[in-house]
Amino acid sequence: MSPAMWKWTCLISHLLLSATVSPLGRQQPPLPKRPFITFTGDQAEGNFNHLVVDERTGHIYLGAVNRIYKLSSDLKVLVTHQTGPDEDNPKCYPPRIVQTCNEPLTPTNNINKMLLIDYKENRLIACGSLYQGICKLLRLDDLFKLGEPFHKKEHYLSGVNESGSVFGVIVSYSNMDDKLFIATAVDGKPEYFPTISSRKLTKNSEADGMFAYVFHDEFVASMIKIPSDTFTIIPDFDIYYIYGFSSGNFVYFLTLQPEMISPPGSTTKEQVYTSKLVRLCKEDTAFNSYVEVPIGCEKNGVEYRLLQAAYLSKAGAILARSLGVGPEDDILFTVFSKGQKRKMKSLDESALCIFVLKKINDRIKDRLQSCYRGEGTLDLAWLKVKDIPCSSALLTIDDNFCGLDMNAPLGVSSMVRGLPIFTEDGDRMTSVIAYVYKNHSLAFVGTKSGKLKKIRVDGTTKNTLEYEIVQVVDTGPVLRDMAFSVDHEHLYIMSEKQLTRVPVESCSQYETCSECLGSGDPHCGWCVLHNTCTRKERCERSSEPRRFASEMKQCVRLTVHPNNISVSQYNVLLVLETYNVPELSAGVNCTFEDLSEMDGLVVGSQIQCISPAAKEVPQIITENGDHHIVQLQLKSKETGMTFASTSFVFYNCSVHNSCLSCVESPYRCHWCKYRHVCTHDPSSCSFQEGRVKLPEDCPQLLQAEKILVPVEVIKPITLKAKNLPQPQSGQRGYECILNIQGNEQRVPALRFNSSSVQCQNTSYSYEGMEINSLPVELTVVWNGNFNIDNPAQNKVHLYKCGAMRDSCGLCLKADPDFECGWCEGQNQCTLKQHCPAQESQWLELSSTKGKCTNPKITDINPVTGPREGGTKVTIRGENLGLEFRDIASHVKVAGVECKPLVEGYIPAEQIVCEMGEAKPSQHAGFVEICVAECKPEFMARSSQLYYFMTLTLSDLKPKRGPVSGGTQVTITGNNLNAGSNVIVTFGRQPCLFYRRSTKHIVCNTTASDEGFEKVKVSVRVDKAKIHQELQYEYVEDPTILRIEPEWSIFSGNTPIAVWGTHLDLIQNPQIRAKHGGKEHVNNCEVQNSTEMTCQAPALAVDPNHQSELAERPEEFGFILDNVQSLLILNKTNFTYYPNPVFEVFNPSGILELKPGSPIILKGKNLIPPVAGGNAKLNYTVLVGEKPCVVTVSDVQLLCESPNLIGRHKVMARVGGMEFSPGMVYISPDSPLSLPAIVSIAVAGGLLIIFIVAVLIAYKRKSRESDLTLKRLQMQMDNLESRVALECKEAFAELQTDIHELTSDLDGAGIPFLDYRTYTMRVLFPGIEDHPVLRDLEVPGYRQERVEKGLKLFAQLINNKVFLLSFIRTLESQRSFSMRDRGNVASLIMTVLQSKLEYATDVLKQLLADLIDKNLESKNHPKLLLRRTESVAEKMLTNWFTFLLYKFLKVREAAGLAEQLLTVQSLLLEFQLSLAHSSASSQKLVDRQVTAYNAVNNSTVSRTSASKYENMIRYTGSPDSLRSRTPMITPDLESGVKMWHLVKNHEHGDQKEGDRGSKMVSEIYLTRLLATKVYGWDGEKGEEWASRGYSGTSCRQDIRVCSEDAKGEINRRKVEQEECKEFREQSQERDMRRPNGEKREVITSRVLLLVCLD
Repeated sequence: MSPAMWKWTCLISHLLLSATVSPLGRQQPPLPKRPFITFTGDQAEGNFNHLVVDERTGHIYLGAVNRIYKLSSDLKVLVTHQTGPDEDNPKCYPPRIVQTCNEPLTPTNNINKMLLIDYKENRLIACGSLYQGICKLLRLDDLFKLGEPFHKKEHYLSGVNESGSVFGVIVSYSNMDDKLFIATAVDGKPEYFPTISSRKLTKNSEADGMFAYVFHDEFVASMIKIPSDTFTIIPDFDIYYIYGFSSGNFVYFLTLQPEMISPPGSTTKEQVYTSKLVRLCKEDTAFNSYVEVPIGCEKNGVEYRLLQAAYLSKAGAILARSLGVGPEDDILFTVFSKGQKRKMKSLDESALCIFVLKKINDRIKDRLQSCYRGEGTLDLAWLKVKDIPCSSALLTIDDNFCGLDMNAPLGVSSMVRGLPIFTEDGDRMTSVIAYVYKNHSLAFVGTKSGKLKKIRVDGTTKNTLEYEIVQVVDTGPVLRDMAFSVDHEHLYIMSEKQLTRVPVESCSQYETCSECLGSGDPHCGWCVLHNTCTRKERCERSSEPRRFASEMKQCVRLTVHPNNISVSQYNVLLVLETYNVPELSAGVNCTFEDLSEMDGLVVGSQIQCISPAAKEVPQIITENGDHHIVQLQLKSKETGMTFASTSFVFYNCSVHNSCLSCVESPYRCHWCKYRHVCTHDPSSCSFQEGRVKLPEDCPQLLQAEKILVPVEVIKPITLKAKNLPQPQSGQRGYECILNIQGNEQRVPALRFNSSSVQCQNTSYSYEGMEINSLPVELTVVWNGNFNIDNPAQNKVHLYKCGAMRDSCGLCLKADPDFECGWCEGQNQCTLKQHCPAQESQWLELSSTKGKCTNPKITDINPVTGPREGGTKVTIRGENLGLEFRDIASHVKVAGVECKPLVEGYIPAEQIVCEMGEAKPSQHAGFVEICVAECKPEFMARSSQLYYFMTLTLSDLKPKRGPVSGGTQVTITGNNLNAGSNVIVTFGRQPCLFYRRSTKHIVCNTTASDEGFEKVKVSVRVDKAKIHQELQYEYVEDPTILRIEPEWSIFSGNTPIAVWGTHLDLIQNPQIRAKHGGKEHVNNCEVQNSTEMTCQAPALAVDPNHQSELAERPEEFGFILDNVQSLLILNKTNFTYYPNPVFEVFNPSGILELKPGSPIILKGKNLIPPVAGGNAKLNYTVLVGEKPCVVTVSDVQLLCESPNLIGRHKVMARVGGMEFSPGMVYISPDSPLSLPAIVSIAVAGGLLIIFIVAVLIAYKRKSRESDLTLKRLQMQMDNLESRVALECKEAFAELQTDIHELTSDLDGAGIPFLDYRTYTMRVLFPGIEDHPVLRDLEVPGYRQERVEKGLKLFAQLINNKVFLLSFIRTLESQRSFSMRDRGNVASLIMTVLQSKLEYATDVLKQLLADLIDKNLESKNHPKLLLRRTESVAEKMLTNWFTFLLYKFLKVREAAGLAEQLLTVQSLLLEFQLSLAHSSASSQKLVDRQVTAYNAVNNSTVSRTSASKYENMIRYTGSPDSLRSRTPMITPDLESGVKMWHLVKNHEHGDQKEGDRGSKMVSEIYLTRLLATKVYGWDGEKGEEWASRGYSGTSCRQDIRVCSEDAKGEINRRKVEQEECKEFREQSQERDMRRPNGEKREVITSRVLLLVCLD
């Protein structure tokens, strides 16, 4: 793994997590996120499992799935070792080499299960889950694998795939091999794996005895296995090892074990989990010292029994003193979760407990002593020794007793209880680590939500302080493995995806001395002159007096005199008294924040400073109050840091604009009442008598009685006051200001003296008749805007008599102070002066005639009642008297006396009276009243009739209900709405009235104190008792036995099934949950008496700040009528999980799909993390209005879209929440709409017309092209004839040249060059002095190195794979020119000419690749090998050069012709078959081998040679030869078909008019190769060779023309001229050649004869 695999992750340091509320409502402190160094590894590989720190180097070793990392102390990757995945199957049992596995093997991850450092041998022991738990021994330095024992059964430690199931403890010895104590869960395979054993750690990592049992014979071994019989009692039995350590002479393991117990009062057994400590002697090879003791702790009656994590530490002086032990005694820190019944799903309630290891050992010692006295049994149920009695023996058992072969193994029955020091109810604690710092014992606890709790443990719960909580991992719980750095300054904390380095202290976060020393962190102290919270060792000169504060009382304190000044005071001397300040010989500065800074003068314990100058004083405005607080800071000149500060106040009296606010200010402010200003300098007041310092001397209005002013009435307002100033010359007098409905009205006022002022005569008014009295703000000012204080808040009340007083009675009942009366002449309420003068027309309450006439009844209720009376009738109307005595005895209802009630009487408006009993003859009547006296003007009769009714009952439903009450009962009958009051009783218990109508009375039952029984139902309406035999039965209250599931999501509304008894009694059952002080309820539906279904209530959480953790409600229960016992269920652990969260489709919100394509909604929390969560969480996804079939996974919903097209809104519903991820647009597969069909039809018609037109035009064009082609063919035939004629002339010249050249040789034969010159001219034409011919010219000091490099390169050339890759790589480069290809091919063939078999093999492969490439590019097979465009083609040419050299030395040309003919025939056969065969590559290989063997073995038939010789000697026309020679000539002797070089144009199979009948055949392979081997030299020859032409190929190549015939004709004409010119130049050069070089010319001419065939 490269260093890029690790990364730094910095969390935002200036953010604080918002305060959250735990499931039990406890407020948590804000959690800081700090820039910790983190390592996340390769997230795709898998989770982290284990962590260990090298105590010598500080390097971290991290065990993960398929990886072991070695990290530096700052979490940089140093080395990575891969451990998986590998082919495996969990059902394959070890050892693999002994017994084969028939199970299918699949790629399996390797989970790290144990990571230990063997310091003695400098190696790391890493055990994984592959192959049933084999271990690797890795060198610590580089993780080099020293060994991996796997050939014995003992090498396989555990078949469990969980990372936390194995624990190991190494016991070291100085003079012998170490021991490894291994404890592991067995996962139901006890026959393969002992649950606990001791193994050898040999010095040699590959030794045969590595991991062997320390002792093993036929009967006894250093191990303990779980008996198979145990699994018959507890099928899932296993021992889960949480922690292990060694102390003294013992090794300890902490475990979690299942066992069967009988609950109190029950005869059946249930499975629970028990935490136990296991102890073994280090030197016990037979495990006779095995002892188990149960452990746990309890707080406030709550049992904590499920062990989560543990760590062994020292006590420290402070904790040791509290526990009564020594500071160096071992203390076991443990984390337990609540309860005992669950292992995999622990509750969130957890506790941190401590055990004194010595006390546990004492308990074990006591048990051993009692057992060896023969008391009790061995008491280990899982080892089948529970009931075996102890055997007595006379021996002394001391603290180091290691057992005998009797009374072993042994169990302790009584539990050792730890001391609970800290509990957490919401965020379960998952890991713990501890150490001692400055006598304080500090515990660091990880939690389920990824937080780290720092806890100072000084004793019991009261002496335990949780002083900091930090979020240390982003997601997931903190795993069990935590480790300190070597210097104990950092803590390494791990989750499944993240490793974080966290400082053990964060002192720098505290900004003040009080925060620092009040944090409770013993690491932190206050470095005074540096003004920072830090460790003492990091503070300079901390040993000097008062430079470092470690206690709160040592913090620096300041007092300043004076501590405030006015903003108008400058350069005031300030004296600062200092406490706990160190020596300040370097000097000190005084700073007023950013206002000013000056030198301070140190005088003993005092420091003198000067206040800021005028321009530096802060500005104070009215809106910001009358003062400004700044920090007066002392800054050390030695460190440049502020080390102390205190608050200093600048105040401004002038912002006060009233006397009372001025003199009541806490500062030295005075009021100048004649200037109406507030000042700190009383001497600035104009008159000495105008200076006010006390509130009672301020000018102010006194408390006045209610000030009533009628509207539109001119009236003065007189106010009492004190200290009213006398306006001086030039000052204005007094005024009253009234603010009436937003309008300010100023009225002149007159000051009588200093204690009285009067607002002058003025009338006031306000709008609206809906207000009869309006309070108005009143302000008295003088000199324009000098306010007189109004501390009593006196107001003026304006009123209107006629407002809301339309009747005489309402008028006269008004407040008498208003002096309102009823003016009969105007029939309105008004003041007396506004009514006409006649005395008889004015009525007022105080007059003797103050009685209103003409009373009126407007409404009566009720209008029916029983004859027995008692009905309270309410009579409403006007002028119904002003006093109760006016109507006390003058009310009749339907002729029956109705007694008025005082409590119901409202003067002038309402009378309530109680009916007397009516006679049987009375049925109905009016209401009649008299006010005061029964005169016509004081009498009134209602317009409504009052009826007497007879009430009857018929039935009630339901007829039974719970004894706790709350049942709503409906009683049916007739006339049940009569009367005013209903009383229903069930036996002696009231039924609370709810509502009634003519036919029904509804009431709610109350709890019965008589138990379960039937009672009589009694109904009373007023004084009438309705007689009817009705009964109601009280039965047993409902109970809740079980609810399922015990979870929901935050939004609730998930289905819950409830089972219980008597559930059908409940009419409106509800389910409730309370969280954070808020309650939510939801409805239930009863199915039958024992079952009902509910919708889970929502949990009161903020949807915008939803927690990612599960929450538990504070209260959870049912509202079942009035059954109080079920409001809170204590036996349920109902849990709420986070709501599902969906993602929007995309930023546009529209998802485009084809019909039938599924809709995928991505999100998280889609399946709650409980078993079967998706089975109960019902999702509904609507596309438009249609639902779709939903498939749920952890992170997405798959919705099979319904048969819809177009745009539709997608809505997902689950529980009580809805979410729309956006719109989906389903495009149709085919256009089915009518407009689309019409459009396509029109377009199709237009397309057909267009195609027909194009075909007609094409036909005409084709005719013209055919005519043109015929003309061109005629021109080409003529051109071909001319070329043929020239070739005939050339043939005649060739015969002459041959004769002349052979005659010059005087019969000595052709003078051939030596092999070296011959090959060099072919391989590197035109280069006389090639570097290949020269010796290696390199400087002497480099020669050896260069020669060695060349030898190595030669070895690579002889490697077929390298050579092929080398050639292919070169040819793939665009800059690799054709000349470069030829040079490379020649160089390669030069090297390989001594290894032609190997060269041939390489060439075969290259030619096969060339053919495949040619077929892929769909080129015509005839074009293959025409041009030297590849290394393979040039190598093939060179291959022929080497093979044909010795055949050039034969004296007859027939020898050469014979070989050429053989090669030609073989290759021509191949090329012709190439066009018709799909297996071209294989044929090429076959033909190559045949040609190679034919050349080497010289097995050419003489028949074919004689034919070729006759053909050479024939002097007639090539055409005449061609006409008599068929394409395929059978050899009569051998039966071999020989292929000639040119097709027979007149072959019978040729169709007339075929293009091929007019063409000269292509040059075939042999002719081309021969031309390239023996081609002409010169620049023109090279150019033609590069274009694929030879001197004799001009005639044939002209015939290869393109479809563009005209262009081809012109090009061929040019080429013909160039070819002719080239041939003439070649002949001239031939004549000038020396005799030694003429052999090439002869060879060329011979080949020319072959070409002319």
